[in-house]
Amino acid sequence: MTAPAIQWTGQADPAEVAGPAVPVRAGGRGGWWALLPTVVALGLGWWRLDARDLWNDELVTWHVTSLSAEQFRMLVGNIDLVHAGYYVIMSVLTTVTGDSTTALRLPSVIAIGLTAGLVTLIGRRLFDTPVGVLAGLVFALLPTVSRYAQEARSYALVTLVAVAATWLFLRAVDRPTRGRWWAYGVLLVLVGWLHFVALLVVVAHLFHLWRSVPGEEPRWRWAASTGIAGLFILPVLILGSRQSGQISWVENDEDAVLRFLANLTGTTAALALVAALAVLALAVAGPRRRATVLMLLIWAVLPPVAGYLTFSVVHLFLARYFLFTVPAWALLAAFAVCRTARLLTRDRLPAAWLAGALVLLPVLAWQTLPAQERVRSNEADGQPRYLDAVRYLGKQVKPGDGVAYNDGFGGSSDVARKATDYGLRDRLHPRDVFVAVPARQTGWLTARECREPLPCLGDTRRIWLVETGHLNDPLAGLPPAREALLRQRFLIRHVERFDRVRVVLLERKPA
Repeated sequence: MTAPAIQWTGQADPAEVAGPAVPVRAGGRGGWWALLPTVVALGLGWWRLDARDLWNDELVTWHVTSLSAEQFRMLVGNIDLVHAGYYVIMSVLTTVTGDSTTALRLPSVIAIGLTAGLVTLIGRRLFDTPVGVLAGLVFALLPTVSRYAQEARSYALVTLVAVAATWLFLRAVDRPTRGRWWAYGVLLVLVGWLHFVALLVVVAHLFHLWRSVPGEEPRWRWAASTGIAGLFILPVLILGSRQSGQISWVENDEDAVLRFLANLTGTTAALALVAALAVLALAVAGPRRRATVLMLLIWAVLPPVAGYLTFSVVHLFLARYFLFTVPAWALLAAFAVCRTARLLTRDRLPAAWLAGALVLLPVLAWQTLPAQERVRSNEADGQPRYLDAVRYLGKQVKPGDGVAYNDGFGGSSDVARKATDYGLRDRLHPRDVFVAVPARQTGWLTARECREPLPCLGDTRRIWLVETGHLNDPLAGLPPAREALLRQRFLIRHVERFDRVRVVLLERKPA
């Protein structure tokens, strides 16, 4: 329920100058307001859900879900253990929903919708219903939220579990029961298994206990819950730390910082807006709310700063790893708007917050609309439209044909090969002529190619070359022995061009 209006008398509000900063026990039926941000987030997530092709990381998700149990064990023993929990969940879901683009992304859409609702409930519990509803809507409107709602990766689910753990923590502190503290601990385990960096939200929980919760018992219960959870998380942390080299390509130079700032909310302007409102939130909080605002600031700011400072060790300075901090930015922005509106009207207008919302939401929606369009285009890391090329290939391939790759974009990460495997998963698949061991059998995400191309080539008469080298000569850039073999024995019969990718038909020369 909305906090009761306070008659302005020209004196300071007593609630702002006395008493500890305790969360508001938002009761009644106001929790139904959480459905509004949930529906908005679900709608934006569903809007043109399959307009953008699966990009490399999403193709990895599909690839892993198609592995056998033994192949999966081999893979996570070598790489991607940090995502193992998500892969297990997706493997179970895809057995029911299938592996279409929509089916692969649907769990992320649902996760973001539920997160928007939980952000609303957290805002109600920490402040009041208007703050909660506005925070949920701000969260739903940010382009980065739509981006990861429409991506078959773990980040939306990580955000949901981190926010759910925060909501359960606040409920356990407010009305402690053994069941709530156990549930909180279980969610922390899930956070750690899905992506351990999101465990940094626990620092904000600890700060809240220290500044806003009286008594020792809640602190002991929190320590017990987090301690037991840590026993289940620690082995994953130790094993996962051995694989940090797989993301050693991540940078933290000036350009990387600017990209991080733009990608955290979807645009630099959107981040500047919510950051300015976060500073305003601290300025207008008053003594009673200051500790709560500081807790949210810790949730929003500490994880990215920690990621930057520990870059040389864990290589985690990528905005998508910190999507779980975006709800805190939304809560700070919503509180700043609602609180400022009340101060300006001296609480004479019970719905003064609505005026601020009617300014903030349209401005945010208008400013981020171009970014929302980009989210639904094929611009993930500038990846070529492999799947357009693969659809064409699926219509042209004949029994006995082979396929090869000259993937200047994907390189050793096998992007073109995974895109072809996915696009032709239910159709005739040409033989991968230069592969000695497929990726699913190597224990890695890449295939092992033939050292000697001639024996692998065999008597294949036609080869479809998927090429992204952007060179006039589609054979340029191949390994020298392979290039020489194809030039000697094959002719280029046809070239079909797509967005940054070509499909080249090679036919064996007459004997």
